[in-house]
Amino acid sequence: MYLDKMHRFQTGVTLEISSAALRTLIADATAEGRAFELEQIRRPGDLHAYLSVTVREGAEGLIERRRPWAGKIRADLLAGKPVSYGSFANLFWRNLDEADPDGDEWFRLVASARFDAELTGLLDKVRSAQRILRQGTNAKLRMNWGSLGRSAVPADVPAF
Repeated sequence: MYLDKMHRFQTGVTLEISSAALRTLIADATAEGRAFELEQIRRPGDLHAYLSVTVREGAEGLIERRRPWAGKIRADLLAGKPVSYGSFANLFWRNLDEADPDGDEWFRLVASARFDAELTGLLDKVRSAQRILRQGTNAKLRMNWGSLGRSAVPADVPAF
């Protein structure tokens, strides 16, 4: 499993990619009225907003090597706090001729078939939770579910 476990890079960085926020969303979807938010998850890329990355070891070296891109998340990385998946991935912008062993390992991790399978598995869990909510006993939610499913988000609307 690629999510919710430690990954050790050859550069000495150890990190964890967590799906805890997604698990919380699924649990809170009915109790906290977050069904609309859950319904908006439709594709694997939508899951990225619910992933976080925590650097457990090697944060100092990583920040030193990725200094130009570490600005806003530097303090959280050094403190061992989780940062959003998107913010962490933005550390790995580079020039084509730049050597970047951290970025190479990151891209191998997130571009692998195993990582893709993990995201697909999470999406299956989301779809299962969506089905359960649609079939649930909450009358107000069931009445509004049709409009939730039809609502368009910018990524769903063609540009032309």
